Order: sequence, then structure tokens, then C-alpha cells
Amino acid sequence: MDKPLSLAARAILWFVAVNALIGAGSLLLFPARTDTLFFWPITPPLNAALFGALYLSGAFVVSLVTARGLWEPARFLVPVLVTAGALISGVTVLHLDRFAPGVRLAYWLLVYVGAPLLALWIFMRHEQPQANWQVTTPVKPVVRGVAVALGALLLLLGTLAILFPAPVVARWPWPTTPLMTRIFAAWFAAFGAGLLWFLVERDWKRIRFIPIMMTVASGFDLLVLLLHRADVPEAGLSLWVFVFHLALFGLIGLWMVWRQRKDNHG
Repeated sequence: MDKPLSLAARAILWFVAVNALIGAGSLLLFPARTDTLFFWPITPPLNAALFGALYLSGAFVVSLVTARGLWEPARFLVPVLVTAGALISGVTVLHLDRFAPGVRLAYWLLVYVGAPLLALWIFMRHEQPQANWQVTTPVKPVVRGVAVALGALLLLLGTLAILFPAPVVARWPWPTTPLMTRIFAAWFAAFGAGLLWFLVERDWKRIRFIPIMMTVASGFDLLVLLLHRADVPEAGLSLWVFVFHLALFGLIGLWMVWRQRKDNHG
């Protein structure tokens, strides 16, 4: 039987969801006002809106998981939050001069330094005594294989983009900065860590929200790209590569869900 989430864990996860939702609202509704409404100025507005779409997908999935009130279906959030928090904290240190000083910077650091520490605390708190790892709906080998391969690729490419952002900035379809490139890379590396969790978790019902989050994030980002297409100088090869990788990311998530359901019901 799955364990209920403790009151403290639910409070922390609801904070994560609400914080992400507020960030999404600010970036999606006011992408041209990040100098006053966000933690650093982001240009062009398309970059801010894409970041907001990632926040919105995260808020959506964390809310769904937390509302269930159970630990085991929420366990996959730990590698995602730890990876995102650690990498974004490191990126912040590299670009401290770009952030608004004072309360905003302190809050940003509190969230991204605190999130991985609290996620690890939640994990230890709920795994002892032993939590439920019983497999009732096994992840199909082909689904696990795709998840692990994609996860390793995203983690590798995300880490390389954080370490060496200049080549990525030079090939980006519209103007961007090393900071923004590294932030996006940190998020996709966190997706990679979540997908690698398929090596640990073998029950589909407890890990299915990862491909769902992939599909939701891809859809939101493609919609944002369409709405802010005026920020893209021209529809060159780099733009189509960007669109292709975003669409493929979401389609792989959809395929994982479809293949798992097909095998379970077929």
C-alpha cells in the first residue's frame, strides 16, 4: 500500500507548484517586463515566454501529483527537483551580475538551493521505514529503454550546454544569452534525470507523469513559439531544428504513454 504524503511534504510540494505557477504567469503574461517582474531582464520576450511555459508544465504536473496525496507516485519528483535545483543554483553563481540584487536574488537562491535539500529530506523521510516498491504495472522494456537512452542524452547535452554555452548561443534561432541558454539546459538536464529514474522505478503508474510532463512542456513551448513568432528574425534551418527537437520531445512522451497502454490492454 502506498504511503500518504506527510503534511510537511504536501506543503513543500504545493509551494513548488504555486511558485512555478506564479513564475509562469509573470513570464507568459508580461514577457516584456521581466526587468521589474522577474529575477533578471530577459530578452527577447520569446525567451521569457518559453521559460514560463516550462514553469507552467512543471506546476501542472506537481499539482496533479501532490493532489493525490501519496508518496510513491510523487517519488519521481526527487531526481527532477534535485537536478534542476543544483544546476540552476550553479548557473546563478556564474551569472550573479545579471540578477536583480536584494530580496529578489535572495528569494531565487532560497528556492533553488532549498528545493534539492528539501526534496532529499522528503525522500529520506518517506523511504524510512521502507516505502512501497511493489510492481503492479511493469514498465515495458522498450519504454524503459527509450526513456533511459533519451534521459542520458538530455543529461549529457544539458551539461555540455551549461559548460560550453557559446556554440549554442551562436546557433540559437533568435538572440539569446549564455544565462538563458544555461537555464534552458538545466531544465532539460532535469528532464533527463527524471527519465533516468526509469532505471530505478519499475512501476508505470508511479512514473507515468514524466512522459506526460514531456508532452505538456513540448506543447506549451510550441504554442509559445507560434504566438511569439515575430521575435524570430527568419525561418532558417536553426529554427526548424529547434521546432523539430521540441516536437520530437513531446512525441516521444506521447509514444511512451501510448505504447505502455497498448501493451497493457492489447
